[in-house]
Amino acid sequence: MALQLAEVQNCVGNPLKLRIIMLLGRNGPMTAKEILRETGASQTTLYRTLNGMQENGILDVVAETKIRAMTERTYDLSIDFKHFDVDLTRNNDVAGYCNLFSSFSLGLIRDFQEYANDPDADLEKDITGFASIGMYATNDEAKTLAWRFVELIEPYLSRTSPEQKLHTMAFVLTPPQKREEIPENGAGTIGIRFAGGTE
Repeated sequence: MALQLAEVQNCVGNPLKLRIIMLLGRNGPMTAKEILRETGASQTTLYRTLNGMQENGILDVVAETKIRAMTERTYDLSIDFKHFDVDLTRNNDVAGYCNLFSSFSLGLIRDFQEYANDPDADLEKDITGFASIGMYATNDEAKTLAWRFVELIEPYLSRTSPEQKLHTMAFVLTPPQKREEIPENGAGTIGIRFAGGTE
């Protein structure tokens, strides 16, 4: 089923639908119960939303498990929807793109908040950090940098050792900015040393 642009725009403009999309894009297939726990939506609202997204070809039911008299469904993004960001770009949907980034950012904030609430969190021991810095690049140079970043992390996309812990590494390349110069004193940048790392 080919998706229509209106359906994509509807999802990007709806906070719950966008949250579901981001969850499935990040975690892969999830049950309705798992999605309910992550979104905090009411059960009625969530099930109505999931059914609507399935009817519109955004979600697929990839498994059904009988639990007593109930059937538990597992959802995933449809094949067409897994690359819906291409439609946003092709149609120059700047507002939709920025809404998508907002949801992406909120997902990262949620991860840090969960870490802050973890009684076992230990900044001295745990490897975590974030940084922001201005850089100059042509369009081609920016594309090359992005692909090199993907190549760099590819070996770490699968666990190869029981000692490995799951982290999320986010890559953000902002749109070109109106200011022409990076301030000499580094103002406008943020840098936090990786906790637990070496100098």
